Amino acid sequence: MKKIAQTIKTKSDQPTRSKIIIRSGYLFIATNFLLGVFNIIVGLISGSIAITSDAVHSFIDSVSGFLIIISEKLASHHKLTAHRAKIERLTTILIALIIIFAGIHIIVEAVEKIIVAETPSYSIPVIIVLVASIAMKYLLASYLKRSGKEQNSTVLIASGAETMNDTWISVAVLASALFYLITKINIEAYVSISIALIIIKIGLEFIFPHISHHHHHHLETDPDHDHCGK
Repeated sequence: MKKIAQTIKTKSDQPTRSKIIIRSGYLFIATNFLLGVFNIIVGLISGSIAITSDAVHSFIDSVSGFLIIISEKLASHHKLTAHRAKIERLTTILIALIIIFAGIHIIVEAVEKIIVAETPSYSIPVIIVLVASIAMKYLLASYLKRSGKEQNSTVLIASGAETMNDTWISVAVLASALFYLITKINIEAYVSISIALIIIKIGLEFIFPHISHHHHHHLETDPDHDHCGK
């Protein structure tokens, strides 16, 4: 009887699927917030709109993480379980609107930078921070994808895929910085516009499968869809 009681206790102490998703969400928020802080500091020091744009994207992901956690807590409530699909769909559309607004804001700032040309100031510490940012995003993306597969969670799988997209965006920012150091040609504003277009595209991919096709069941069950869970 003692062994049975210990076994039951061990099982009850194991985190549920919902708790794992929420815990991963908190890690997602913390990592993106720290990345945003680092990148905004580096962006202000260097005068790099591309790095600042990357920081804005990280902060957006932090806000999205909060919405995901709230959505999961509401959907897991015994009185709201039947409305899980509606809660997740509403959360997805809200996140999409935030993402699209941020993308438009980045484009406006980039165009201003093109009109009023400013010379960025790069240094070795700036490059180091960019490389560290890329490494952190890659590790976070790998963790989210692995946890998502273990828990069969499209939310975590999609968040991992989105974070991997962020990693490649940061690689593009680093490439523009290195390009400037080598050639003294400033292409940052154009890189920022490219980043913003990617952000807007992600936001539109959140919305249109729900609004234009009303095909949310496919999004909720297909783990290969890149953005279904955010």
